[in-house]
Amino acid sequence: MAKQFKVKYATRVKLQKAIQQQIQAKGLVDTFALKDSVRISSTTGDLNQLYVTINAIYYYMFLDKGADLWNGGVIEPQDITKDALASPLGKQFQQECVDAYLAWMVANYPILDVGRISVSKLKVNIKYNLFGDPNGTWNGEFSY
Repeated sequence: MAKQFKVKYATRVKLQKAIQQQIQAKGLVDTFALKDSVRISSTTGDLNQLYVTINAIYYYMFLDKGADLWNGGVIEPQDITKDALASPLGKQFQQECVDAYLAWMVANYPILDVGRISVSKLKVNIKYNLFGDPNGTWNGEFSY
């Protein structure tokens, strides 16, 4: 089985806290269910690519990315994840991911030139793992 790079829990918690801080700052804390539901379950890496799975209550994705509603209404995007990644804690998360990935690459593939990997070139790919939808329609994994 091929080795796969995984980000440690302590680093993933930094992104979780950055997202929770954005939820609080944007006033999306009516019952605190949204804020309390956020967890980063997995983060893996590849060359200049970071794959993040955000576990959250189902409406997180709609608040984050926006949505056109069935009744003609619109939920404007709140850019929670984007703003969390741009925050100091989010940048620290990204830097720690890059540092850990470089160390992992050197340890596992010592002949590779890994000097071209940096936070400025990093593309973060987000997947949502949603739960709590009473109808079950929006429970599960969604890429956006």
